[in-house]
Amino acid sequence: MRLALVALQKDIDFDWAESDIDRDTNLIYLYDTLVPVLQFKGKEVCHYFIDEQAIREIVLK
Repeated sequence: MRLALVALQKDIDFDWAESDIDRDTNLIYLYDTLVPVLQFKGKEVCHYFIDEQAIREIVLK
């Protein structure tokens, strides 16, 4: 997902930050089997694979 986000940044302007879910017990509880997961303002956007359309809709709002 990291590579897909970097590639998508070439088309649209957005920032993102990576977190290590294994270092946070709350995140492990929420997303243990859904990694990688992408959140925006605390809401899940996609997991396993990037959803470019969902990201475009969020960023270009």
